[in-house]
Amino acid sequence: MTDQDPSSLSKRIAAAKAEHTSQRKTAKAAEQVPGVSAGAMALRYGAEFGTSVFVGILLGLMIDKFAGTRPWGLLIMMGFGLAAGVVGVIRAYQELTDAANPANSGPETGEKPRE
Repeated sequence: MTDQDPSSLSKRIAAAKAEHTSQRKTAKAAEQVPGVSAGAMALRYGAEFGTSVFVGILLGLMIDKFAGTRPWGLLIMMGFGLAAGVVGVIRAYQELTDAANPANSGPETGEKPRE
């Protein structure tokens, strides 16, 4: 058994406690990164979906008016609007989660940056 100086043990304990405290402060600071509120996300998702469906309906009505294909232009374009709305909501969700968690995206994870 080696004889160690008791003061070196207390120094190592103090250093370990200081390191632990600094790690906890860093973790708390990372948790408190301001994110996007739930209301803002709901507004963004609703706007993405609603405008896509609205534009699809308008295009369908215009096609029906000029081509005389009532109600098929409206139904088909409304379907495209619904699909575009779902894709828009998924894209908005990905953008918001990437903005909230910048450490999870980028060149370190092997992903290409979104444009």
